[in-house]
Amino acid sequence: MQPFPDRLPLVIGVTGHRDLRDRDIPKLEQEVAAIIVALRRDYLGNDGETPIIVVSSLAEGADRLVARVALAHGARLVAPMPMPVEEYRRDFEPGLKPGNAAEFDELLGKALAAPVVPFTRGNSLEAVRVDKAKRNEQYRAVGLFIVQHCNVLIALWNGDDENMSAGGTAEVVKFKREGVPLAVSGSARASIDVSAVGPAIHVNTPRVKNADEAAGVSVAPWGRAFVKRHRGGRVRRILHGVAEFFAGLFGREPENHLKHLTHGQREELEAWEDFETLVTLTLHFNRETAALVASSDSGRLMEKSVGYLFDATKEEPSVTPTDARQYGTDHASRWCRIYAIADVLAGKRRNQFRRDWYYVYVLAFAALCLFGLFPLPNLMPFFEWAANPILVLYSLTFIAIFSVFVYSHIGKHQVHFLDYRALAEALRIVIYWKLAGIAARHSDDRPTFALGTLGAVADAYPMNQANELAWVKIVLRMLELVEAGESTTTDPGLEPQAHAIVRYYWVHGQFDFYGKALQRHTRFAEMLESSAILFLVVSPFVIVPLVIAFTHSPSGGHPSFVREFLLLICGLLPGLATVLNGYSEKLALKAQARQYDRMRGLFDRAFALLPDTVTSQTADIAQSTYRELGRESLEENAEWVAIYRQRPIEPPK
Repeated sequence: MQPFPDRLPLVIGVTGHRDLRDRDIPKLEQEVAAIIVALRRDYLGNDGETPIIVVSSLAEGADRLVARVALAHGARLVAPMPMPVEEYRRDFEPGLKPGNAAEFDELLGKALAAPVVPFTRGNSLEAVRVDKAKRNEQYRAVGLFIVQHCNVLIALWNGDDENMSAGGTAEVVKFKREGVPLAVSGSARASIDVSAVGPAIHVNTPRVKNADEAAGVSVAPWGRAFVKRHRGGRVRRILHGVAEFFAGLFGREPENHLKHLTHGQREELEAWEDFETLVTLTLHFNRETAALVASSDSGRLMEKSVGYLFDATKEEPSVTPTDARQYGTDHASRWCRIYAIADVLAGKRRNQFRRDWYYVYVLAFAALCLFGLFPLPNLMPFFEWAANPILVLYSLTFIAIFSVFVYSHIGKHQVHFLDYRALAEALRIVIYWKLAGIAARHSDDRPTFALGTLGAVADAYPMNQANELAWVKIVLRMLELVEAGESTTTDPGLEPQAHAIVRYYWVHGQFDFYGKALQRHTRFAEMLESSAILFLVVSPFVIVPLVIAFTHSPSGGHPSFVREFLLLICGLLPGLATVLNGYSEKLALKAQARQYDRMRGLFDRAFALLPDTVTSQTADIAQSTYRELGRESLEENAEWVAIYRQRPIEPPK
């Protein structure tokens, strides 16, 4: 089996009935194949850079049918087990049809990973063997795992939502579309967090049990067809957008074109629109990753990024940077590679974003200067020739500002910068948590249904910006599936060498980073603020007295020219001060400095509290400290993203 590429996958979950009618199977295979082809065409652009993973627990019937078709279309398979494999196989011996156990083993052998979901609270291997209700709890657990880890769910289902049995198809579909209720999750955080809520593709599938002989296989409208059905085509949506613009312009309430939809239809429409937004982000990331890998300097840039994770400061660490980097890449190789990719791409987008702001403000100041020059041709006859060129240049600067604005928005420089940086910072936590042996996933002190370090980070990720940061949380869960296929050993806990690496290169390294960033942002903000104040002071207290002096001097000749020049400067200086203040505000220098000051103190305190060496008695408290630092870092990064989300690129006011 080929290794999984360093790309972010599109994940398709599977649920459905076990008792399929034999005559329906060819039609079902045809419809599932068409769904996979349409997903790849409509949302991935058939570019081949985004791999597809199908998550199926390989029960008889629907689970295996979708797995077979998906594998035939080049997808990878992850097969989460509701209980240990040997116990799960008992459900297929003999099963509904002959040869079920052999088919199960064959598909399981093709799986990229087959993680076993933990037993629910109070459950055990002995209990699931004798108690059907306890066994169903594990089927519900694996259904929750699939819901949490897929972008979209394919449900081969007869649509009967009245028979809501535990772990059944109807319940899994409801979880995907509406979220997990408190009674099931047992965790307020898990139920409130809606990042796993998304669309489901309903393939109407009759069952052998209580089947209507006249019923046939059909697919309910989904995806772009569903959106077009309710939103209309491109022309209709443009007209609606124009109507909403003018309604807002005149202070009127825009017409609600979706008022005829039911609550469920509106939620499904939003789910498909959110799905396209999130998958488009993944698609762009993978395309930029492919371009980065193909570039001649990709290796150097990625090595440099990984090097930053294990970069020594002035103090001599007990583990050298070379040894620390080797340890990190040995124990978290894929995450180091994905981190390096995200970090390099974020750096490229950051440079674009900063250039956009720089060009906008330079051009705005140029427009201000040209505006100040308008009176000169009338006041000074020998500048009459400049009237038209000044007007043309003034117009061109506004065209240039608009061009930069449009180019930035079309290229989504700021959006991708924030998303890639948020992903890179989350992966930084993943790497250090993985080295520190923090792999248990908890929510409200209760284990949830997922595995691995990435699940821990996804659970700890803030929920206060679900729309903006949902992509990062979803990506972490997607990568968890790949991790489950590559990890062959259990976490040994917090080893002394790992503790030395994490304490110095993460805790002390972040303290050093935040300290330097605090100084840098503070100095830059103070420089811009001081310059703005200087320009405001110079104008009334220096320039104005000079203008008055030249006004009372003999008229004509050189003094008149100097007076007009001073008047021009007097008008420009307040404008320049405004531009500098606006530039500082848009870069959020002071807001960032406050965040950096808080985080610097946090990491400084943690470094002082953590012992130089760790023992079995102190490992738990050290891991707890690392866990809290990670959560605070994720919160800080979310706040950082929010600061910039509120400052989109736009022409200066």
